Parts: sequence; C-alpha cells; structure tokens
Amino acid sequence: MSRFRLGELFCGPGGLAHGAITAKINNSDFSIVHQWATDYDQDTCGTYSNNICPQKENSVICVDICKLDIEKDIGISGYIDALAFGFPCNDYSVAEEHKGLDGSFGPLYSYGIKALKFFQPQWFLAENVGGLQTANDGKAFAQILNDMRDAGYTVTPHLYKFERNNFYEKLVQSA
Repeated sequence: MSRFRLGELFCGPGGLAHGAITAKINNSDFSIVHQWATDYDQDTCGTYSNNICPQKENSVICVDICKLDIEKDIGISGYIDALAFGFPCNDYSVAEEHKGLDGSFGPLYSYGIKALKFFQPQWFLAENVGGLQTANDGKAFAQILNDMRDAGYTVTPHLYKFERNNFYEKLVQSA
C-alpha cells in the first residue's frame, strides 16, 4: 500500500487536504494522510485542525509564512511524500490590481519552492487562479514554472475553468 504523507502550506481551513484525504480513487492501494500544515490565521488553523487532524492538533503550525523556518519549525520529522500549496492569489487575480510578482503576495509562491527543495516530496500540487497565466505579461507564470523545474520536478500545468457550464451543472445536480 502506498500511503502519501501530505504537507500543506497556505492551508486555509482545509479544502485541499479534505479533498485529498477523502478522494475515492477506486484503488485501495493508495491513500493520502495529513502530516503537517501551515497558515497564518489562528481561526483558520483551528478550523483546519478540527476538520482534518483533531487528534494531531500540534501538526498545524500557525505562523506567517515569511517567518516560517522549515528546518526548525517542521524539520525532518515532518518528512512528506506530497506537498500542496495554494499560495495567495491576491496579486494574480484579475479582480485585484494584477501586480503579479511585483506585488506583496505574488512572491510568496517561493516558500513552496523552498519546501520542495527541503523535503523533496514525490509529487506536489500548487493551486492558484487563472490570472496567474497573464500576470506580468505571462512572465510570472513562466518564472514559477521554471522555479518548480529548478527544484527538480517535471511540471505539468492543468488549467481548469470552473465557470457555469455543463460540468458545473452536472456537479450541482449530482450533489
């Protein structure tokens, strides 16, 4: 059985983790389990802990990502097989100023790159918004993909658009 231990940066209340650990893939040889998570908001961390890992509350680290010391705060005891990070989209969203890498939130993806280099998980998922592709005239997306490759990974972007369409309608009807 392959059991993937998941670490998560920018965890929010646990949407990515919940999807990962509860996914039904019709193959009992694989599972994803929570190892650790980080976010900066105390209430969000409490929600994540309650929903994802109530018996392992100390595995949710509540700290500003800019102050996170991966070696000290997580360390090798936090070894992971998989990493998820949905880095802040404020500077990439077309609903905002679209500053991309020039904004205060845009460069935060680099903490995911640091985690990739430190833990070297077997795989990772980085999630953001559609505006990421066009931020800084496409240079932000290219830079992020290059940094992921430089961390030692083959990167395959999957670009999904979940607007009202037949897929969305079928999803709502089946719920």
